[in-house]
Amino acid sequence: MMFNKSMIVIVAVVAIMVIGIAAYGSAGKLNSTNQIKEQNLSDNINNSVPMNSPATEQSIISASEAQSIAQKYIEEPGAKAGTPNLVEENGQKIYIIPVILNGQTVGEIHIDALTGNNVGGAGGVT
Repeated sequence: MMFNKSMIVIVAVVAIMVIGIAAYGSAGKLNSTNQIKEQNLSDNINNSVPMNSPATEQSIISASEAQSIAQKYIEEPGAKAGTPNLVEENGQKIYIIPVILNGQTVGEIHIDALTGNNVGGAGGVT
């Protein structure tokens, strides 16, 4: 069988397409693999806290945890811990949790956002 110019051109075009598709597919796989590796590296960096380093945002307790802790300190019947507000006081992250009684704020409890300890408050039922 004899090849004419048009058959050679068709074979060449098909070969180029196959090579192009194969190269694109492997580049996509490499790119996906690199993205996964970069994401894992980023996750490891963001979630690690070296020893003796200051605490990071990831290490603070949640607002709902702070609210539950504050509720344990409320002794007035019917009073509830309100919505916590995270603030920074003297370089320390503190949740300020209002104490609500009959729809009114009657005091507040301060919970250390890193340790969960009760560090004070203000007001209260008289």
